[in-house]
Amino acid sequence: MCCESHERIQAHHIIRKTLYPWGALELGNGITLCPECHRRVHAEFNGRPDLSLPLGAEQGDDQGEWAFLFGLLLDDAGRRGLPEDEFYYIDDHMLEFSVGFQGYDDLRESVRQGDMSRIRFAHEIWRAMPETFYTNFASELIRLNFGEVSD
Repeated sequence: MCCESHERIQAHHIIRKTLYPWGALELGNGITLCPECHRRVHAEFNGRPDLSLPLGAEQGDDQGEWAFLFGLLLDDAGRRGLPEDEFYYIDDHMLEFSVGFQGYDDLRESVRQGDMSRIRFAHEIWRAMPETFYTNFASELIRLNFGEVSD
């Protein structure tokens, strides 16, 4: 998928099984990569993540990489004329997992209403900073510029 090679392709879980075990057989959580691209994806970290650390603290769970790989699946569906949710299906549990890390309930609601495919949801939610980042950032800016605000 990544480099268009069809030689000796290998299966890769976008969100690793040790972090999200329910994604082991999730069609929308898998992508095929050539051996070189697969090595590059695992170059930083290929062990069991310490789940007590924040996401990506060990360089093995990169939300930008996830967004890129989900984007490749989305592009592939478009290029091949495949229904996005039929071929690259992501179940409700994985939607909840993603919202649990990132926030953005409005994206999940768009999926429920049929306004957004599940694979597009995966691409969009992981390419954005966590929603709490923006809330915390805005609160810190206000505090730095205006001091503590009392009710």
